[in-house]
Amino acid sequence: MPKISVVVPVYNVEKYIAECLESLVNQTFKDIEIIIVDDGSPDNSAKIYKEYAALDSRVKVIEKKNAGVSEARNTGIDNAIGDFLMFVDSDDWMELNGCEILYNEYLRSGADMIVADAYSITNGNKRTNRIFKEDFVTEERNFIQQYQAACIGYGYNPAPAVRSNVSGLGSPWNKLYSRKIIVENNLRYDSYVKGIYDDNLFTLYYLDKVKKISYIAKPVYNYRILEQSLTQSYKSNTLDISRRIFERISGFIAQQDDKKKFEKPFYLYVIRRLSAELSAYYFSKNSDKSFRESLKELKKMIHTDPYWSAIKNVESSKLMAPHLLTYWPARLNWPLGIWLTFRVRRMVKSLLKR
Repeated sequence: MPKISVVVPVYNVEKYIAECLESLVNQTFKDIEIIIVDDGSPDNSAKIYKEYAALDSRVKVIEKKNAGVSEARNTGIDNAIGDFLMFVDSDDWMELNGCEILYNEYLRSGADMIVADAYSITNGNKRTNRIFKEDFVTEERNFIQQYQAACIGYGYNPAPAVRSNVSGLGSPWNKLYSRKIIVENNLRYDSYVKGIYDDNLFTLYYLDKVKKISYIAKPVYNYRILEQSLTQSYKSNTLDISRRIFERISGFIAQQDDKKKFEKPFYLYVIRRLSAELSAYYFSKNSDKSFRESLKELKKMIHTDPYWSAIKNVESSKLMAPHLLTYWPARLNWPLGIWLTFRVRRMVKSLLKR
């Protein structure tokens, strides 16, 4: 039986899947199984991964109808037999010693969850995302709860290496999970949120069940950031997805003994989500609404909860600069100002790319 089961959801990644699988079959730690879950991918990904499956018996293929990344990961969980679980996105790739680093840290610490760093790659530029300021192993429940709070609102990281880093805290791809804990507690990725924030929700509930976590400041993963243009980013269901995420986070908080510990992080996330909605919904060039209609809808929305409660009660000192530019005009009840600062952000971003 393999020590580690690596779950790889696949959908429309023929351009990247070979690089991903190369990094897995060539891991220095060999005692793994690689579970490819084809989520009804319509491209030529299947041709590529089947070639790897034919050459390496550790590669297992499961084909299913398209149901989203959450259900694909859940299918992987259901079919895994390793002692530990890892989740790798098929447009990313592992460092060749990634599994070895994580497993050796488990042998050293005996922790229920091992967390490591990752590289992020944007347009060929590679940088290290350092999550915490130093290595640690802890059973301190208060620290673990602070970690959970940070998975909701990144500004609440209890020991950040860099305040601006938001990558890797709740993500599944830089972690080693105990399959026993997942199975015994029936932990699954939540498809209700449509593939957005399901990874953080999974980590939140997993952290509820662990006694010890370990962090090692070594990159084990390469996270590819695929940027879309503003004109391509319109999603008509953006507000519905936000509502679903808020509902699920609120449900998690309702189950906690110390609810206040998570209230301010939730407000921070709401402002962050509002900022993301500007490009994905309100001010996308692909929207069929007029500018006036969008402003009117935005004004109405910021006066509804949880947005209005977040605007009134968020700890603004913990907001990052782009989110502050959304927060302040919202605080002033100035939708046109939200649009103006949004335009400034886009112009600066465009200039920096040149």
